[in-house]
Amino acid sequence: MRALTVLFLVLLAACGGGSTASVEPDPGPNAALDQFIRAVSDSNLARMAQLWGTSSGSAAETGKPSDYPRRIAIIHAYLRGSKVKVLAEPERSSSRAVLLVEVTRDDCRRQVPFTLTRTGQGQWLVEAIELGVLGSPGRPCAMDDRKPGDR
Repeated sequence: MRALTVLFLVLLAACGGGSTASVEPDPGPNAALDQFIRAVSDSNLARMAQLWGTSSGSAAETGKPSDYPRRIAIIHAYLRGSKVKVLAEPERSSSRAVLLVEVTRDDCRRQVPFTLTRTGQGQWLVEAIELGVLGSPGRPCAMDDRKPGDR
């Protein structure tokens, strides 16, 4: 009888408890932005292309837009050497987020909207960056845009 009880408990333990597969939490748009900025800092344009795209997928996967390598190089030129800090998330849905990011480049500090989109596979990608807010790379910052103490 005792052996039967032990056998029953072993079988119960083997069958019960449901799945042990772990479900990873959604890292969200902030994590995707962090990875993108890290790729900019590392001058890893291939990684940037993996983290930039539309809800259809990354530019590296889809090959779209056809001039994506040029666009990635331009984004890199605007953001390299910058420090970034997420200030707010004024818009968020299950498939789209807008992050207001403080970008400090040389002696300029600007608030730049970054739009991120979620693919059908659940990956967040940087979709759009308002680069015009930053001004041209290599040009001096207007006096009213300088960090406090730089005047």
